[in-house]
Amino acid sequence: MYRLLLILMSVGLLISCASTPTNTSSAMTPTDLQYGDEQILLAQSYYNDNQPEKALALYQQLAKQGHPRAQGELGLIYDLGALDVKEDNALALYWYKEAAKQNDPQSMVNLASFYREGEFVDKNIDTAVSYYQQAINQQFAMANCELGYLYLDEPNYQDLHKAERYFLAGAESTQVSCYLGLAYLYDFEVNDQIKAFQWYKLAADSDSAIAQYNIALKYLNGTGIDKNPKLGHQYLAIAVEQNYPLAVGYLAQIYDFGWGVAENKLAAVELYHKAAELGDADSQVNLGLLYEEGELVPEDINTALQLYTLAAEQGNAIALNNIAAIYLRGDKVERDLDIALPLFYQAAAMGSPNALTNLGTMSRLGNGVEQDDKQSFLYYKQAAELGFTPAYFQLGQSYHLGTGTEKNDELALTYLLASTEYDESAAFYIGIIYSKSPSVTPDFDKAISYFEKAYELGRQDAASYLGWIYEIKSPAHHDIDKAVYWYQQGLSNSYSCMRLARLYLQGKGVPQNIDKGLALYNEYAKIKKYDIDELIGNLYFFGEVVDQDYQKALFHYEKAVANNQSQAANNLGEMYRLGHGVAKDIDKAISLYQASTEWGSLVSMANLGEIYLNGEGVAVDRELGMSWLTKAAERGQNDAQYLLGQGLITNQQQAAGEQWIKKSAEAGNKKAIQYLAEHQ
Repeated sequence: MYRLLLILMSVGLLISCASTPTNTSSAMTPTDLQYGDEQILLAQSYYNDNQPEKALALYQQLAKQGHPRAQGELGLIYDLGALDVKEDNALALYWYKEAAKQNDPQSMVNLASFYREGEFVDKNIDTAVSYYQQAINQQFAMANCELGYLYLDEPNYQDLHKAERYFLAGAESTQVSCYLGLAYLYDFEVNDQIKAFQWYKLAADSDSAIAQYNIALKYLNGTGIDKNPKLGHQYLAIAVEQNYPLAVGYLAQIYDFGWGVAENKLAAVELYHKAAELGDADSQVNLGLLYEEGELVPEDINTALQLYTLAAEQGNAIALNNIAAIYLRGDKVERDLDIALPLFYQAAAMGSPNALTNLGTMSRLGNGVEQDDKQSFLYYKQAAELGFTPAYFQLGQSYHLGTGTEKNDELALTYLLASTEYDESAAFYIGIIYSKSPSVTPDFDKAISYFEKAYELGRQDAASYLGWIYEIKSPAHHDIDKAVYWYQQGLSNSYSCMRLARLYLQGKGVPQNIDKGLALYNEYAKIKKYDIDELIGNLYFFGEVVDQDYQKALFHYEKAVANNQSQAANNLGEMYRLGHGVAKDIDKAISLYQASTEWGSLVSMANLGEIYLNGEGVAVDRELGMSWLTKAAERGQNDAQYLLGQGLITNQQQAAGEQWIKKSAEAGNKKAIQYLAEHQ
């Protein structure tokens, strides 16, 4: 609803104990009514003179005598539970009905509110409409406003034409509530901002604080009228003077964020306190956040939780989410998922994108809930559909990585582009999609632009991708100087260290400098937690980046083998097997291969299989050779799969052999692919 309204007559709020109703007398004569009216004035004077017991007693006497206005007022007393009088809906309903029987219009309106809200009685909108109509027939103008709100607000009864008709009828009697109703109608339903402004203005000039606040927003935002900050602030100030909570809270935000004025954080904090005390939920949340973070006020998690709780009790979803987040993190209070999870779910059910995003991350990480990528994706999707920008990146990342959904770079790009202004990782992934995605047309100009943006926002690894594009990926953008520049910017990333090391070792784009190149390889090894001697040994063993040098390879491999490095042991075994840089020694080769297999090398298993099958420097041992190949093949080593297949075919096991060769071919083994091409 645009507002919750219960119309009650103004009485001198009385205090006393509840009484039990008795049968009322017959309808009062005009003389009796006149006397009763005088007595009501006397009851009000008793209240004003701080004699509530006398006032209540007089109301009860008049009500029992059948005076309709006294009955309505007595119903109001029990309805409000004013002062020390205990609230009693049964008595309130009874006296309202007694007064309504005598055509008291205010009691009819109050009864209508009971039935409309389902307060103490079963909700019955038709009965509410009937009571409103009866009050209107009594020329009670306010009833037009209430019936207008019913037709404006009730989902199953909404009728904008009827709402407008009743509001206009009440407006003719200068009912400010009807002015507001028409303003809401044109503002939120019809979207006629000019008419909305006119009715807000009429209500504001009739001293309605709600309208003054709304008209201030219209002037400040230029909605339905030319933008006029001066008038906007004037109306806002009037609403603030009337202590209208939303106005006070909005003025606090104006000073907090410097909306059209110089920032004044101290004034903002003071206003947040005032608005929070007045019950403004948004201000309670904003002030709670300040206390939670210790910004402008001393950090005080208990005060923050108290403020969040006040807002949560009003149904503020952000407050529910914030309380849940505090208990989930457990850094300022004891972590308590029994408190956090129900609040997250409650806020999410209310459509809180913050809570949905938090639940998405919890599901993705398995933090406090079962790890579930699909559920995580659904939470992110709901939050993104609500226009929550922080969820765009998470959803885009899910589509890009295929996490919880099918991989879809086209959809990923849509969400990532929408969040790129807010997230460096979004810009980074956009760069990857434009440069590497198999389903999106490559656009290296855009990739460069987004990688540069990601780097500016703090993604250091974006520099490595820029170097990669300029050095390797895009011939149209090949620029070794730019590649070197970006690799230098990204030396915290292993790829940059490795590529720049190779450039120094080869003297490409920079003067050749072996020492600097090896030093960069050392940094690369530290980042990747690789054994540096194994890496340098590989450089000299394969001779792809530096001149091949088996003696230097031997030196570094022996150091790496001493550290149980499997690849170094395998390659050193290869040197002894083939006599590269050392005297050929098959026993030493076998010993190194066996050590390498113990440290996890599948290649060494395949090498041992070959040696025993072919009898390289040892007696042929097909059983042992096939055993080594089988171990490697079953673990996915494609060379071993091919060799095992050949061995089985040689042993007259054609079908089994071809199955292993097919597996090897599927893994990309060229010999296996060639074999299948020749034998099919």
